[in-house]
Amino acid sequence: MTTQKILLVDDSAIVRAVVVHALSARGLEVSTIVDPRDIEDAVVREKPDLLLVDATYPGVTDDELVAAIAPYVRALPVLFFSDRAEEDVGVLVRRSGARGAVPKDGATLADRLTPFLKKHD
Repeated sequence: MTTQKILLVDDSAIVRAVVVHALSARGLEVSTIVDPRDIEDAVVREKPDLLLVDATYPGVTDDELVAAIAPYVRALPVLFFSDRAEEDVGVLVRRSGARGAVPKDGATLADRLTPFLKKHD
């Protein structure tokens, strides 16, 4: 069985560390980047099975965030990772074509991502 890869895009070092720890403990491989404008290079380099993107960035508008993930929403599951109000994230999900959003909760994150990951034999 191939290890499934997640690319996490989050500006918080603490959040990245918690997510990497939580998901690695569940057997998932996690790569991280800080800036959503680096998604293209990271997707080419890492070839993730899922893209997990923070929904809030200082200095990055929702339009810029939507544009950054737009090339990938058909090719792989893209989920927003957020502590924003559900209504706000829902608008972002609909505008971007992402598959959905999950709350910033390291304890349940792996279980919430499982339905979006492809099964590899």
